[in-house]
Amino acid sequence: MMKGKEREITIEPITRIEGHLGVHVKIDTEARKITDAYAYSPMFRGFEIILRGREPSDAVMITQRSCGVCPVPHALASVTAVDQVYGVSPPPMGVTLRDLVHGAEQLYDAEVGVLNLEGPDYSEVAVKKFNPEWWEEAQKTKAPRSDVHGFATIADIMTALNPLAGELYLKSLLVQKAGHNMASIFGAKHPHVHSFVPGGIAKINLSASDIESYLTLLMRHVAFTKELVTVTDDLLDFVLAHGYEDVGARKANLGSVGAYNDPEAYSAKYEEMTDWARKRLVSPGVILDGELVTTDLVEFNVGVREFIGRGWYSSEWEQEVEADPLGNKIMKEHPWNKRTVPKPGEYGKWESLYSWVTATRWWHGKGDGKNHVVELGPLARMWVTAKAGLVPESTGNSLKFELPAALIPGFKYAEKMEFEWKIPEKPNAVERIRARAYYHAYSAYCMLNMVMKSLELLKAGKSDVWTPYEKPKEGIGFGAIEAMRGACSHWCVMKKGVIHNYQYQAPTTWNASCRDPEEKPGPYDEALIQTPITEAGESEGWKGIDVVRAIRSFDPCMGCAVHVHIGKQIVKHELLPFAVPL
Repeated sequence: MMKGKEREITIEPITRIEGHLGVHVKIDTEARKITDAYAYSPMFRGFEIILRGREPSDAVMITQRSCGVCPVPHALASVTAVDQVYGVSPPPMGVTLRDLVHGAEQLYDAEVGVLNLEGPDYSEVAVKKFNPEWWEEAQKTKAPRSDVHGFATIADIMTALNPLAGELYLKSLLVQKAGHNMASIFGAKHPHVHSFVPGGIAKINLSASDIESYLTLLMRHVAFTKELVTVTDDLLDFVLAHGYEDVGARKANLGSVGAYNDPEAYSAKYEEMTDWARKRLVSPGVILDGELVTTDLVEFNVGVREFIGRGWYSSEWEQEVEADPLGNKIMKEHPWNKRTVPKPGEYGKWESLYSWVTATRWWHGKGDGKNHVVELGPLARMWVTAKAGLVPESTGNSLKFELPAALIPGFKYAEKMEFEWKIPEKPNAVERIRARAYYHAYSAYCMLNMVMKSLELLKAGKSDVWTPYEKPKEGIGFGAIEAMRGACSHWCVMKKGVIHNYQYQAPTTWNASCRDPEEKPGPYDEALIQTPITEAGESEGWKGIDVVRAIRSFDPCMGCAVHVHIGKQIVKHELLPFAVPL
C-alpha cells in the first residue's frame, strides 16, 4: 500500500521454523527507513489452560510440546520449578546429567540458527538478488580467516550458505545429528526428552561409557565450532563494512537467567537461588542502557510483569500471591498471579488489539521503579556473562576461553584455538548472529567442563541421579534456564496437590511482545523502527529483506513458509523448505 512517501508491508509468516509470526511495517520510501512496526502472532495455543488441575510433574512432559526445536529448556525450566514446588533437590550427578542434555540441545540449535535459519539471508542467492553490489565486492574480498575455515573469499562463504546446496548449509544439518544423539544418551530421546523428573533424572545404571559416548560426539562440535565462528566473523565483518550497523539496532536493554549449573551448589530452595544462580557458567543478570543493574535471579524473577497490552486476552484476574518466599513484593502482573484468559479479536487492527503475544516487561523495583523493554537471546547472555565477572572467562568487556585440539575426520581445523567474544558497540542484526556463533563455542567449552565434572563425581562414588521425596499438598516454584533464543521461565502454584496456576514464557514471549499499557513497542518492533532499507531497486519492488534479516537475527521459533501481503494484494511465493524468502 502506498500513501505518498509511505509504503506498508505485511510479511506473514516470517521465519523458517515452527510457529506463527507476522510483522507489519511502515516505510518512508524517500528516507529509506522503517517508521513503525508491529510484530504479532496469529495463533493461540493455550498450554497453560491445559495444565490446570494436573499433577505439577505432568508439566515437565506437556510443556516440552510447545516446541520441537527447543524442548529441553522447557523441560529443564519446568522440572526446576517443580523441584521447588515439591521441595526436592537433585543430587549433583542428577544436576550434571540434566545440564549435559541441555548443552547438547544448545549446541545443535546454535549452529542450525546461524547457518540454516539466518545464513540463507546472506547467501549468494539472496545477496545477488537484494544487494548485488555486495556480491560484486564479495568476489574480490579475501576471507581473513581462510586458514581455519578454508573459504578463499567472502563470496565463497556466501555460496556455501545457499539453501539445500551450500557446503556450510549441508554440513550444519549433518553436525546437528551429533547434538540430537548426545541429548538422547541421558534424555532417552530427542526431541521431547523423557528422563527429567522432579528430584533428578531417570537414568538407570549410569556408567563411564555413557559419558565417554557423549564426549565422543561433543568433540565433533568442538571441531566444527572453529569453522563456524571464523566463517561467521569473516562474513559479518564484511556486512558491517557495507553499512549494516543500524539494521535491527536498539539500545542495550538485555536480560539473562543463566545456564549450566554448578552441580554441588544447585538446590531446589528458592531462598538459596541468588547464590547458586550466580555460580552458573552462563551468568544471570539484567543490563539497562548498557549498564549491569543486577546479577540476582531472585530480583529478575520479582521484576517480571506480563501485561496484556494489545494482546487478545482478558486482564481480569485476582492477585493471589503478594510476596515471594523471601518476602519480596510480587505484582499483580507477575506470572504467579497472571492468568491465561483468551479474548479473540479482529486481525490487522494495528491501532487496537492485534496479537496473541502479550507485553512482558522487567520492572526495576530496586532501581528506577520503571518497566523496561528487555531483549533476550545469545547476545544478552554473552553480554551479561562478559560484564558480570562471575566466571573466570569474564574480563568485564569480553569472554575469553580456549578449546582443545580435535582431530576429527571431515573437519578442517584440528589445532587448539583461543576465542574472545567482545561486547559490541550496540545490539543489532549482525551482532545477534555473531553472538549465537560464539555461544556455540562457549557451550562446547562449558560441556567439556561438565563432562569432566561428571567423571569426577563418578570416580568419587557420587553416582546417585535422583532424590526420593514426599509430595506436599501446596507449593510454589520458579524455574528458569537459557534456551537458544533466550530465557525460558516457568512458574507453578500448587494447591491441594494439583496445579492451581501454571505460566511459562518462551524467549519470544519477550522479544515479540506487543505494545504495552505505556504504548512501548517490544524488542522486535524497536529493532525494526528506524532500520534502514538497503534493498536494491525502486520502492515498489521491495520485498522486505532488511525486515526479515532484522527479525531473524533474534532467531524466532515460529513458522517457515512465507507470503507477502501488500494492501488487498497477496503475493505468494512457492519455496522449497528453508529457501530464501520473498
